[in-house]
Amino acid sequence: MKIATTIGEMYKFTSSPAEAVKAYKGTGFRYLDYSFYNDCRPDSPFMQQDDTCWMKEVDDAACAAADCGFEFVQAHAPGYNPLKESDYECSMRAMCRSVDACGRLRIPTVVLHTSCGYQHLYPMDKKPYFEYNRKFLMPILETAEKYGITVCIENTSSRNAGACYFPRTPEDMNDFVEFMAHPLLKCCWDTGHSVMEGKYDQSEEFRKLKSNLRAVHIHDNNGLSDEHLPPYCGKLDLDALVKVLIEIGYAGFFTFEVDGFLNYAGGSGALKTLPFEIRQEALSILFKVGRHILDTYGIFEA
Repeated sequence: MKIATTIGEMYKFTSSPAEAVKAYKGTGFRYLDYSFYNDCRPDSPFMQQDDTCWMKEVDDAACAAADCGFEFVQAHAPGYNPLKESDYECSMRAMCRSVDACGRLRIPTVVLHTSCGYQHLYPMDKKPYFEYNRKFLMPILETAEKYGITVCIENTSSRNAGACYFPRTPEDMNDFVEFMAHPLLKCCWDTGHSVMEGKYDQSEEFRKLKSNLRAVHIHDNNGLSDEHLPPYCGKLDLDALVKVLIEIGYAGFFTFEVDGFLNYAGGSGALKTLPFEIRQEALSILFKVGRHILDTYGIFEA
């Protein structure tokens, strides 16, 4: 199994996705997840009328990846939630553009969050939630059809979603995939969100997803908040995790989403942000941790 990680881990330390890509040079990582997560902010190139700026940003990142010997293998679409946010037309354009960008970068899999709000409560409002998200996802899936890109929905936790309907279990996710009945719609399982549901051994969750599982987000926490920590810093049962990935024949990447590792501090003074070089060293440690996890079970692939 190959290890990947999100370039979003370095967005706070760099000025562009291309600069973030370059930051992974020498860390051990070869495979990267492109984060479009904040690209529904008003100043994002993906929100503008013209295509020139977002295409240049993506092409610059592609050149940086090629120069450094990296490959983009996964992505995260913008974190847009139409039931809670405005600028629907511009933001949906950004959502679809992120899929166009994946096509441009030859990224085969993009993860997104379904839309949620207090209009649909968990678990009783499943049907209207599904109906709303059919409308939300169809333009994105139609864009994905142009490139054959798999779009993966992601699970969350009650601590993140509160009373809102949002998939928390593999049954929720499987039901929505069946409801949509679209060949390019599959699932990404987020281990940190499941830890927040009290699921430290997630074997049954992975077994129930079966062939719908196409991607993972690997991160950990203390069970109380969405800290996005590396393994060994929380409660995730790593042995159970790796054993079940082998058991079900998972063919995707072991993708970290560890942007909380040595990335945040309180206050606003000189110590709020680590020096770039120390943050880079932290990424090297993250890769070594991932390699140790997979090497222990004989499944690491370079």
